[in-house]
Amino acid sequence: MKQQTTILLALMAAVAGAAANLPAKPAEAVPPAGMVHERSADMDTIHRLFGENGKIRRTLKLLANGVETTTESSDPKVQAMLREHVHAMHLRLRKGEPIRAWDPLFADVFKHAEKIKLEDFPTPLGTRTRVTSADKDTVRLLHAHADAVTGFIKDGAAGMAKRHESPLSKAGVGKVPTKFLGKGDGVKTCPVTGEPVDRSVSAEIGGRTRYFCCKSCIAVVKKNPEQYVKLRLR
Repeated sequence: MKQQTTILLALMAAVAGAAANLPAKPAEAVPPAGMVHERSADMDTIHRLFGENGKIRRTLKLLANGVETTTESSDPKVQAMLREHVHAMHLRLRKGEPIRAWDPLFADVFKHAEKIKLEDFPTPLGTRTRVTSADKDTVRLLHAHADAVTGFIKDGAAGMAKRHESPLSKAGVGKVPTKFLGKGDGVKTCPVTGEPVDRSVSAEIGGRTRYFCCKSCIAVVKKNPEQYVKLRLR
């Protein structure tokens, strides 16, 4: 009996020693504060698009009353996902069913859903979408949302956890608007620097062609158009 007990204790010690030498279980990734993992068919499509971001081409045109985007791919599977995603977001806006509700910008977009008009025009390689509103604060949201989506396509899966502040939560509806910084008319002088324009450097902003002194100024204005050019709702 004593011999059996000794053997049992030896086996237990061997097992414990083997367990101690096993590699530690990797810690699970912790999402950023506030982020919520959503599970839905629409989010599955978004995740797949993030994984194919290198195959997606997107052009963005800021309008005085919203945005117009063309999003395309040479991959037929990605084309189908793009059209599926736009259709799904159209339905969510109509039903008031938010996605990425933990993200302040996306939450505010859906709060203004009734003020948004979305038009979708399929293209041979994807989709062209026009999103507009007659409400100035909603237009600010649409501009910010368009920039966020462009960032998603650039960053891919790494951008999933990024939080986007709402322009309305920063400035506040009804508060004094952001100071106007424009120094030129966009015809003869650059809106950013006030320097004479280069007629070969231009961009469609606010429903009209604006001219700039250099390409870097285009990026500045596209980021915050209302600060540099006069936008009029049509």
